[in-house]
Amino acid sequence: MTCHPKCTRMKRFIETTAEKLGEEPSITPTKWWLDTLRPINEKPGCIAVQTEADKDPNDFIKVNEMRLLFNDQAEYYAVCVDCFNAHHDKQWCGSSRSPNWKEKSEEYLKKHFRTKSWCEFCDPVFGNGGWT
Repeated sequence: MTCHPKCTRMKRFIETTAEKLGEEPSITPTKWWLDTLRPINEKPGCIAVQTEADKDPNDFIKVNEMRLLFNDQAEYYAVCVDCFNAHHDKQWCGSSRSPNWKEKSEEYLKKHFRTKSWCEFCDPVFGNGGWT
């Protein structure tokens, strides 16, 4: 599926249905999409993502540089540099203990950047709005 009839660029996310994925339809209006850049190794197909009905995941903003923003050792977010700079002074307010937290969090950031590349705070599709 391409962006529009005259475009040859492929969309990363292709719309599907909850039924095709074996999911129950949502009570709130949502859409399901297959992420063509994240194939499933065990069987043919791709990782599925769910969005609000009025959002197209192909509109996500790919971030070229990311940082980890910590709430505590067990809760952290992969964010863009702007969100990191806006929120870095609010980090580490929790008290969770997590063995190997530094290695786990660094691996999370690497994997998030490699497979998703969107800011978990400000992205218009996948962002959670950040800390208010």
